Amino acid sequence: MLKNYFIDFNKKIIKKTASAKAATGKGKGAVKKGTVNIDVAAFIEKLDGIIPQKLRVDSLKPVDSSGFSPEGADIIAYKEYCRDIDKVMNGYIPYELIHGAFFMVNDLTKSSLADVFVRVATVKKINHFTEEAGSFSIPSFVIAGNNPEYTLPELKNDIMNYYMSKNVSAESEFEIMMIHNSGLLIKDWHKGDHRFIGLETGEDTMMWFFILMNEYLDVEREDVFDIRKYVRTEKAYNEF
Repeated sequence: MLKNYFIDFNKKIIKKTASAKAATGKGKGAVKKGTVNIDVAAFIEKLDGIIPQKLRVDSLKPVDSSGFSPEGADIIAYKEYCRDIDKVMNGYIPYELIHGAFFMVNDLTKSSLADVFVRVATVKKINHFTEEAGSFSIPSFVIAGNNPEYTLPELKNDIMNYYMSKNVSAESEFEIMMIHNSGLLIKDWHKGDHRFIGLETGEDTMMWFFILMNEYLDVEREDVFDIRKYVRTEKAYNEF
């Protein structure tokens, strides 16, 4: 049952233009045969239907009560405090409502890996500078198109080398990387910093990503959202 659903899911999130170019392999902007690019808008639409019911996903900006709003996340999963919370907050979503962040990488190379790791680390710094800084680190998921010239073992090796050479803390690392129709790289919390498990899951990749991702998204957060902390004004009101 699950497998058939996610085979169709995979087809719906692929950019048609990328498929056409890959077939020819010619002309400006052509991509290598077998390369897959993910349509972000289509991915958001499909993703919104498979995350826990209490959550929504959209291309909105995270923010904490200090006013820090890190750049880098392409999509965030958040709890709806009210149906118009994104409008109330002018396109921002408060840190206490966020359950996950997604980072899109179509051109999967060593250079794009370094870029996405910086983006992940930046987003994970949110709420570190507030008076009520807590221990919750936003689960981060890297969604990558498939580069047939970049094998999963090579990818895993490059990821571990990057994190070790840059001395990145475990809290700043991503939780899951999904390489479309290829496999998963999953943070191994049991073996310590900079350790990841690679799984070659082929056409079942999106199905297993859905299962593992929701284990993170479904966690109940202990911190309480207080919208009053986000009212940033020095205006004084008459009291009587």
